[in-house]
Amino acid sequence: MKLSVTAVLLLFSFSLSAQYRQLSTEAEISIITIGPGPEFNDCFGHSAFRVRDPRHNIDLAYNYGTFNTEEPGFYTRFALGVQDYYLAAYNFEPFLESYKLQNRWIKEQVLNLSPNEVQHVFEQMEEDRKPENRGYRYGPYFNNCATKMRDLTVDALGDKISFDSSHLTKKRSIRGLTHIYGYNHPWWDLGVDLALGTRIDREASPSEHMFLPDYVFKAYENATISRDGREVPAVRSKAVLFESDYHETRHRLVRPWMVFSLAALLVTLLTYLDFVKNRRSRWLDFSLMFLTGLLGVVMIFLWFFTGHATTPNNLNVLWAFAPNLYVGFVMLKKNPPAWVRSYVRFLVILLLAALFVWLLAIQVYASSLISVMIFLAVRYVFLWRKGLVEATD
Repeated sequence: MKLSVTAVLLLFSFSLSAQYRQLSTEAEISIITIGPGPEFNDCFGHSAFRVRDPRHNIDLAYNYGTFNTEEPGFYTRFALGVQDYYLAAYNFEPFLESYKLQNRWIKEQVLNLSPNEVQHVFEQMEEDRKPENRGYRYGPYFNNCATKMRDLTVDALGDKISFDSSHLTKKRSIRGLTHIYGYNHPWWDLGVDLALGTRIDREASPSEHMFLPDYVFKAYENATISRDGREVPAVRSKAVLFESDYHETRHRLVRPWMVFSLAALLVTLLTYLDFVKNRRSRWLDFSLMFLTGLLGVVMIFLWFFTGHATTPNNLNVLWAFAPNLYVGFVMLKKNPPAWVRSYVRFLVILLLAALFVWLLAIQVYASSLISVMIFLAVRYVFLWRKGLVEATD
């Protein structure tokens, strides 16, 4: 998934013929699973297909995870949820070597497909890599390089393939699965929590686990294919193509909960001083309102004005309330209008609503937001009960 690899390898795909050819009966299709890397876009691993036909001297990798950040407007389209990823097909050896250089383990599962089924999957991938078809609308959870491993074989086999979910010993949501892999990238992980809505908080089905390469690998390990009235393993053979000595360990990082806990102590202290000195720190009220309002505007934008499948119904907007962006400037006045006190009371009600949303697991907020909600509650209650009633500057 790394740009330095995929952008270069993408170039190889244009030199290969787009004409279908009849594979021999020796041809086989494998799922290649690559282990995680140290960067956030690598920490979930990667998946690709391998097509090997020794009789016709074919050994190709079909990689649905290629992209190019140098494309004009790439980041804008990605933010809007309308960025396409691409299928690239190239010789397998460069593909293998590129991930060896990244020191990421590589495993292969040769699928137990008949020659007709091998041909079917091969032709579908060849169709997908035509210039007019090679792009597809990327979705990190529902349409990515890993889900393609599921979708293309299911398309070829139909109801003949059965996935046994006995390897799923714990019930997890998509958000929970994301946290497992993103623990060494806490600020990116927080960004995911802030941007995405309730859709990723329901229990993930066995099929939905397969947005992760590890779970694709485990699913095929336990899958069976119906052959002549009996069930045979979906994987004919497997091999470790590269063993890595890379093991991810928890990094000593400045994590969001540390920063937010410090902010909670600071806001509580300043609010206490405002209380005993009968004053109101206007810059503090402006900062809290402006920042929560700005976050709320971003969340509303992602919810209603982008193509992302998982940003709607984001109940973080209960505490990151978009109108705060305007009210923050009102709070800079020495004597804000009377309606602001009622508005702050409403913000307290919204915080209580957010708490119930969290407790009922309608949406699971990032744990680091506990400190944020505490200092917002402390400040809002102060403004409601005293700060906007008696305080002078």
